[in-house]
Amino acid sequence: MATPFIVSAFGFFILNFSPEKHVFAQPNENWDDSPNWNLAFEKIKELENLVKIQDERISVLEKRPTMSELRSNVELQETIQRQKDRIVKLETRISELEVMVTDQKAEAIHIEQSEEVPDFGQNIFTPKKNFIRKGRLLLQPTTVPAESVAFFAYFSTHNVASSPHQILAFDKVITNIGNAYRPHSGTFIAPRSGVYVFIWIIRLGGTNYHTTEILHDNNVINSIYFDPQSRMAGTVTGTAVVHVNQGEDVLIRTGDISNGRILSDTNGRSSFAGWMLM
Repeated sequence: MATPFIVSAFGFFILNFSPEKHVFAQPNENWDDSPNWNLAFEKIKELENLVKIQDERISVLEKRPTMSELRSNVELQETIQRQKDRIVKLETRISELEVMVTDQKAEAIHIEQSEEVPDFGQNIFTPKKNFIRKGRLLLQPTTVPAESVAFFAYFSTHNVASSPHQILAFDKVITNIGNAYRPHSGTFIAPRSGVYVFIWIIRLGGTNYHTTEILHDNNVINSIYFDPQSRMAGTVTGTAVVHVNQGEDVLIRTGDISNGRILSDTNGRSSFAGWMLM
């Protein structure tokens, strides 16, 4: 790249040495001693050095990535990071779905067939088999935030529950934040350890009378009794505040004294509710 500059510079000095201003050199004259030629060669050398420096700078610049290349690299790195984040979220969601499927399969084992029994034109829900608890339930709960545990369910129809120690499966679920209440088995399984509040309401009338109990980890922690004696109809409410460890269950069952049906319709619901207090 230095050659064009040298030729141009040489031509420049040749054209500027016109006959009007300069005397042509004689054949025996030493050109190296001429001040004008020395100055020209010095200028040419300076131009050569300048061109050399520029060539080196251009070579360095050519090796550097362009701004578009830098932006492309940054965008590629951001895309890779977003994909990694999405993969992590998808893996977490898959794990949650696998736990839910496992819980649903376990619940399906406890689904009991039911039949409608006519009683003076009123629908009565009668379990084909009594839900009598014989051992520790093995369902594993899904872990959820402490502020997201609450449930409320009631009987969708009247329920014949005249057998002692029959688990009451409140089948109509209104609220189930945290998916900790199992309507088919009537069991709440704590998704995390903490203090819980539980309330259950039993409606009776006529000659029906019942003792109902709340069990925590197969231990009776409270019970209520109501006998209208055909003189009145109404509801009775039980409450319990108890510390429940993760995986332990809480349920409502009939006591030793039970006779007749438990009422539940638009005139009054028999229900079971609970939530995490702290």
